[in-house]
Amino acid sequence: MSENESPTAILLVDDDPIVRAIMRGTLEVDGYAIIEADDGDEAIELYHATKPQLLVADVVMPRMDGFTLCRELRRHKDGAYVPILMATGLDDVPSINKAYEAGATDFISKPINWVVLGHRVRYMLRASRAFKELREEEGRLLVAKEQAEAANRSKSEFLANMSHELRTPLNAIIGFSEIMRDGKFGPLSVKYMEYATAIADSGNHLLTVINNILDMSRAEANRLVLLEEEIEIARAVAFSVGTIEEMARHAEIDCHSEIPEDLPRFFGDAAKLRQILINLLANAVKFTPSGGKVSVAVEQGPDGGMVFHVRDTGIGIPPEKLPLALAPFGQVDSGFTRQHSGTGLGLPLTKRLIELHGGTMQIDSKPGKGTTVTAQFPKERTARDSIDKPATAVQAGDRRKSGGTAN
Repeated sequence: MSENESPTAILLVDDDPIVRAIMRGTLEVDGYAIIEADDGDEAIELYHATKPQLLVADVVMPRMDGFTLCRELRRHKDGAYVPILMATGLDDVPSINKAYEAGATDFISKPINWVVLGHRVRYMLRASRAFKELREEEGRLLVAKEQAEAANRSKSEFLANMSHELRTPLNAIIGFSEIMRDGKFGPLSVKYMEYATAIADSGNHLLTVINNILDMSRAEANRLVLLEEEIEIARAVAFSVGTIEEMARHAEIDCHSEIPEDLPRFFGDAAKLRQILINLLANAVKFTPSGGKVSVAVEQGPDGGMVFHVRDTGIGIPPEKLPLALAPFGQVDSGFTRQHSGTGLGLPLTKRLIELHGGTMQIDSKPGKGTTVTAQFPKERTARDSIDKPATAVQAGDRRKSGGTAN
């Protein structure tokens, strides 16, 4: 103990003055400041007045016994964690259990071994200081967690607001450029037609990026909504493959689907299911070199759920890079990927949309060999026995009924 440091205060509670005197002499030798009380009532008053770092208390005392003393101290915030050592001749198992249930930290039997008492007190004080540091660190971590969550909410709100603000002028840009491209008010020269097409294509691409950011912000804020209905899987897959067909043809990639005829219908959000498939197919085409293959296959799992597989023969993802690929705005860097633009939201958003349908997403990938993304949905998402079930709108908070917005 340093010269400026106050001695550790210990409160001795015992109705026998001889026992208190011996304990006081034993503990004062070790440099502790001793406070004494005759019974539990006096101990409560002295504890609140002096705030000792440890109590040594007898069990059998007049007015308030040691068990009640423990319970009273534990009821108050400032006494909830103070170490209490029970020192008593009641060393039977029921009494020991009762002491711990009342809130005692440890138990020592009378007649007290005074050497053991000193060691026990030192150990309990060290443990108390360690637990206090852990509680303080836990408090700091909780504050940091709350601050991080608040910052994340602010970020999501900012992105959502920005996305809404950007969509309004983009609608005008896309609309007028498409009018010019299509020659609605008269023909344009070939060069101006190309410019108008480029403006429309760039505007649509930017709108897709903004919609993805908005969807991710809503997903992080648990504000996505599913409009649930029965979906014919073959039509959803055909629509999704058709959407990326031109992209695949331009990249010289074979894209096809494998859909059994006897599949039940899918119960979920049709727009979100198409968004899942389009994101996965577009990602597969994007990272597959010319001459490669991309496919989507659907099957009913052994548990009755629906399983979608999107496979490609592309560049693949190293196992250590998978967490980065699934992180919002994360992009796996390579010579091939640098040739393509993107925000890094496709896979994370797709994973969220699958999970909000109650499903799971798994990625199996080997560098240079290709990637298979598997989206597995629970049997509750199959609608073979629910043909007459009406469409419903649900909020994202429900694990089974939740989802995202359409692009």
